[in-house]
Amino acid sequence: MNERTAHFSPRRLSLAIALALSASLSVQAEQDQDREASSDARAAPFSYWPQADTERWECAQCPDVSGTEGDVTAGVGYVSEESAFFGRYTGLDDDGLYFLGGARASYRGEDEKFLDLEASNLGLDTRSLGLRGGERGRYRGYLSHDRIPGFVAEEPRTVFRGVGSTRLTLPDDWERANTTAGMGRLNDSLTDVSLDTRRDTFGAGVEFWGGRAWDYGVDYRRTEQDGFKIQGGSFLTTASLLPVEVDRVTDQFDLRVAYRQQDWHLAANYQLSLFNNKADSVTWDNPFSLGGEQGRMAQEPDNRFHQVTLSGGWRPTSRWATSGRLAIGRMEQDDTFLPATINPNLIDPGLPRSSLDGRVDTLSANIRAVYAAGSRLTVTGEGFYDDRDNRTRRDEFVQVGTDTFVGPVRINRPYSYERLGGRLIADFRASDKVRLSAGGRAEQVERTFQEVDKTETTAGWGEIRSTPTDRLDMTLRLAREERRLDDDYTPLPDVIPEENPLLRKFTLASRDRDQVRADIAYMVSDRVSLGLSGDYAKDDYEESRIGLIDARDTAYTVDISAAPRDDLTVSAFYGRERIESTLASSAAFGFPDWTADQRDTIDSFGLTLEARDVGREGLDAGIDYGYSSGTGRIKMRTGVPAEPLPDLESRLNTVKLYGRYRVNERLSVRVDYLYERFRSKDFTLDNVDPDTIPSVLTLGEESPDYSAHFIGTSLNYRF
Repeated sequence: MNERTAHFSPRRLSLAIALALSASLSVQAEQDQDREASSDARAAPFSYWPQADTERWECAQCPDVSGTEGDVTAGVGYVSEESAFFGRYTGLDDDGLYFLGGARASYRGEDEKFLDLEASNLGLDTRSLGLRGGERGRYRGYLSHDRIPGFVAEEPRTVFRGVGSTRLTLPDDWERANTTAGMGRLNDSLTDVSLDTRRDTFGAGVEFWGGRAWDYGVDYRRTEQDGFKIQGGSFLTTASLLPVEVDRVTDQFDLRVAYRQQDWHLAANYQLSLFNNKADSVTWDNPFSLGGEQGRMAQEPDNRFHQVTLSGGWRPTSRWATSGRLAIGRMEQDDTFLPATINPNLIDPGLPRSSLDGRVDTLSANIRAVYAAGSRLTVTGEGFYDDRDNRTRRDEFVQVGTDTFVGPVRINRPYSYERLGGRLIADFRASDKVRLSAGGRAEQVERTFQEVDKTETTAGWGEIRSTPTDRLDMTLRLAREERRLDDDYTPLPDVIPEENPLLRKFTLASRDRDQVRADIAYMVSDRVSLGLSGDYAKDDYEESRIGLIDARDTAYTVDISAAPRDDLTVSAFYGRERIESTLASSAAFGFPDWTADQRDTIDSFGLTLEARDVGREGLDAGIDYGYSSGTGRIKMRTGVPAEPLPDLESRLNTVKLYGRYRVNERLSVRVDYLYERFRSKDFTLDNVDPDTIPSVLTLGEESPDYSAHFIGTSLNYRF
């Protein structure tokens, strides 16, 4: 928080800006769009009017800012404890010393040329680099690179050799057995492995402006992902958790051209995405005596995606604004199939063709119109259409079960769908203190090769915003959605194993959803603001006998911000969310004979304190404390006494302290301290050693549990 936010809460300031600009049609359209996007429908926003491009602005009275300025940061940090989970997004996963560095530089020439350089987190695996430059009003380009590490498992152990390749083998003296307890060499063969991921993204692009009407641009982005994932490989009734290599590359290209006039604009884009999986399969030795000696699984296949998009907008009068978008795409996948089996004891049944030769054509279109009927009423209408046409041909495939036996013939199912719908929104300013909004949505989805051919969804919502005093803002929103099936829910006939005919997938089942949201923002004084918000949502699946029966989500948040003095700001918040659901199933493959009640509770608290010129001029300090707690409970009701499942728990405490002293106008020194304590309990991981489950060879990973300290000091020099 700064001196400006000491007198205005963010929520109050946003509302003040919205009221001041409510007569503007374009702003009005964006507000309506944002409200609809936050509704139960979770609709994607549709707005195609170009945003303001400050690179093309000219200022005749602005001061001369030509020259070079920037800063350089260098320092050292220390981490007290090694933890992959602590460093999952920071790169601070090992204990010891780290170099802390960064730089920023900007050049502005008198001839309108500019160049910006920014580098952050140098010395860490989360580093990023960016270079941007060009000539104002004519062209600009950029180069970028960033890296993000990821977390896979805490303290995993495996008996497999060749980790990091597509071929996982067992030790030469391995003893195969029917169960993990009979594997005599298991404990002696276990080795520690480090399983993590890394994502590198490289970007480059350039944009040209041909006068004030034409824009041309091209962007390229390459994403490289490498590391590991955990994947199960099975033989009949046994399975092993495998440390599978990840080595993927995605190349994306974007070409665009746009033409703009005062009342209308058009833009055309071509997008190309190329996915290449260098680790396209994994082969592993079977540690069990049941099944074949080796297994092989395919990984994500190479694929391509093309899309051409045409968008535009037209503002015929000051009251009307229209926009639209049409996108035509094609997905293709023709990676060569793996052999049906690598078991030499089985007769290979062969494949109907050498590759899937898959193709999916996509079509997406929408049109939007906004009409301002005077200064008080605005109406927005929108229609949308999406089509996914899977043109992959159907063939008969002879199944081979886990490289162990030849099964029945199956025919592939190329899923397709067609989605059509529309929305209507009305926004009415009843007075300077009251604003009313209401909207409705209707949607129809037709599917092929699924349990339901057609679903129809209708939704409506209403909202009232009130500012009874200059210090109080209140909002209340109610929403209702209904999804119905146009025909009966019909289980697929060739699913193996056969599904219970009473089962209903929650994404396709009939559902009623009710939502309530309330927000209050109150300025206690010019220096203190208070905010309250609450949400409640309930889903009912009244026609479902087996599957998800109902779900409820309740959440509320309290926050306060204060500036007791001009040099001191403090803010705090507390929030709680509870998610509850009920599921029913049948052990006898008939009517429901057991249910499960699941409840997840999440509590969070935060406190931030910032002070300037503490004790002496030039010394700033701050503290940030955060706490979050999550508990998951699963209660089984089976009609017979049974041990309850252990709770799932996680607790995170974080303390951040910083101090910064400005030695002079150019040089400052900073000290940071971070303490993070994380505790978790997960019965699916804790005390589950590689041989705990007789039919599953696990990695023996543990729930994350650590207490880590980080301290760093750095110098910053401005030039």
